[in-house]
Amino acid sequence: MSDVVNWGVLGYARIAKNSVIPAIERADNARVYGVASRNASELPSGEWQQSYSDYAALLADKAIDAVYIPLPNSLHKEWVIRALEAGKHVLCEKPIGLTADEAREMQQVADKHQRLLMEAFMYQYTDRVKVIKEAIDSGELGEIRHINVSFRFLLDRPNTIKMQPALGGGALYDVGCYPVNFIGMVTGRLPVVCKALCETEQGVDTNLSALLQYDDGLIANIHCGFNAFGRNYAEIIGTKGMLCIDNPFLDDAGTLYLHTAQGVRELPVSESDRYQAEIRHFSDAVLNKPSRLIPLAETVRNMQVLDMIREAL
Repeated sequence: MSDVVNWGVLGYARIAKNSVIPAIERADNARVYGVASRNASELPSGEWQQSYSDYAALLADKAIDAVYIPLPNSLHKEWVIRALEAGKHVLCEKPIGLTADEAREMQQVADKHQRLLMEAFMYQYTDRVKVIKEAIDSGELGEIRHINVSFRFLLDRPNTIKMQPALGGGALYDVGCYPVNFIGMVTGRLPVVCKALCETEQGVDTNLSALLQYDDGLIANIHCGFNAFGRNYAEIIGTKGMLCIDNPFLDDAGTLYLHTAQGVRELPVSESDRYQAEIRHFSDAVLNKPSRLIPLAETVRNMQVLDMIREAL
């Protein structure tokens, strides 16, 4: 096998064009082999080995090893399964589907065809997350009793799929899945109680808060939205300390603040290349090299919590 993974991209979405395709090109173990778009005229000429006018044609190309799927949320399940059945490894944009049942079905197909499937939570590949985990593992926070996470931005683009309920739009699916994943990353388990409130527009949630409680009493709350000023923040509060985290889902350099009885200590964070790291790790796994992948069990748990929140509204 080659030391470079040939990637195919299903759809020329903003995140593919601006973030993931450039990241594949920066990774030393990956290359963009082909891109498929139903609007083939929008693809830049000469950029890749192949361009395809439909997704099935890309999946039929035996030269492609792995596929990245940035399609609307409602299309994830269909094209993840079709890609797996075509023998491709799959990196799918978050959320992996619309329900936990969809995630389980995709997991079963991946197992059947012995192909890798991973949900693209790129923020987990940053130095910021590494420092967060080190702070938790150090024991300086004590027993964690509360987690608070917000991720919102002001959506000012007209005619966006984020506002289309039939395509899986809404703030919870778009940005709320990040706080849910973050809390799951810290707790490693499902909540036992969920309460939620939301504001809606055009049939989708645009402002949502949820309260989660765990079997040991720990309480976590998430907030997400795209109808007001942006916020990207988290705090983890324990019996001995509190960790305050600006921009938990970005990869810029910064500082975390660890509050304890001894005072406030700054924890420096280095700049990362989260998309490139995600691609590099996934490509290493395709090449059967040691790699850190986000496990599908975490993905299914994430979707279970999203189901709980939607059912609580």
